[in-house]
Amino acid sequence: MNDPIPVFNFARWNESAFEEFQNRVISHTSIRHAMDWLLPLLPKDSPIDVIAQDEFSHDLLFPSPTSNDWFVYECT
Repeated sequence: MNDPIPVFNFARWNESAFEEFQNRVISHTSIRHAMDWLLPLLPKDSPIDVIAQDEFSHDLLFPSPTSNDWFVYECT
């Protein structure tokens, strides 16, 4: 079995809010899972960005639908 993907609380959410978020995203094993979850929650004109780190690694940035924070998925 694969180790769980680490989820970090850089925004310093309170423990219960972070735990709820972590329980949701810990099952995301691909960019598709992140997009399937987040896109329906966001306004249609939300800024979403992909930053190429190198030929294999990308960061996928989504605005939070409930706060001024951003979600960043590091993808390899």
